[in-house]
Amino acid sequence: MPKNSRKRTLIAGLLALISVQTASAQGQIGTRASGMAGAFVAVADDATAVYWNPAGVATGSIVSVVLDAGRFQSGPDPQGLETQKDTSAVVALSATAIGLAYYRLGTYGKGKPKPVVAGPESREEVGRSVHAMTTNTAGVSLVQSLNEHIVIGATPKIVGGAGRVVADVDAGVMAWANRFRFGLVARNLTTPSFPGGAPSRSEAAADDAGATELGREVRIGGAWGSGWTGVSRVIVSADADLISRAAPDGDRRDVAAGVETWWMSQRLGLRGGVRSSTIGGARAAVAAGISAGLQPGMLVEAHVVRGHGDERSWSVGARMTF
Repeated sequence: MPKNSRKRTLIAGLLALISVQTASAQGQIGTRASGMAGAFVAVADDATAVYWNPAGVATGSIVSVVLDAGRFQSGPDPQGLETQKDTSAVVALSATAIGLAYYRLGTYGKGKPKPVVAGPESREEVGRSVHAMTTNTAGVSLVQSLNEHIVIGATPKIVGGAGRVVADVDAGVMAWANRFRFGLVARNLTTPSFPGGAPSRSEAAADDAGATELGREVRIGGAWGSGWTGVSRVIVSADADLISRAAPDGDRRDVAAGVETWWMSQRLGLRGGVRSSTIGGARAAVAAGISAGLQPGMLVEAHVVRGHGDERSWSVGARMTF
């Protein structure tokens, strides 16, 4: 076999072994968390903890109900990737040591790599396309206290996307000392895979619809609250991704910081935050949100995000605590 042919065969074999790539969430779950730019892993004290940090289910109100719906869009990458638009939604309930949630979330992934010959036959390159898909998830969070300062939790979940339904699990830890809280969450622990999503880079990539995998996401966070373990008038938080994830404009690993304040006897909440990537360019985004109390324990909420390129999102929702 000619040397160049052997080389192409070897490369093709290696590409087949790594044909499944990762997808990651572009939208975010929960109006309150989104209004803090996603700096929520160590806060996570309402029903959206099912997604943000399962261990947080045990750290908030006795009963929490969250209903949210919104829309997001991503901006084009430097190569002119088309704007991706999708909707998000969440219905969540938590009660003491258990949480239930359904949420819809947009994701991005890298399709099957393929060799591209350019110039002399001995020159081989790898072409990859970014794929978009939407997942629908239903999960149940269960928590266990290790001691009076540490709680662990897990969310077994069913994830549907691209015509396939699979089982998966998230896990989290929450620890606190005085007014400080620390959280760690790991999502998509079984890295479930789905048929290839819709190519988003170009029509030329349309024939490259390899499997798409929900890659593991690991995120750590810290927060300070003026009134924990009760109601805090001021919360300051920060999060950081520990693993990079796919995005339409290149892999990213985010850091985020947020603040939440409450006024008028917990009838008015204001929040804001900023996030950016520590790899592949900052691609920063700024978030803001508001909560208004209809009566004690019943809030209507909204958030907006504006970021790099045409990235933007908004959501509205209701939150009830008892």
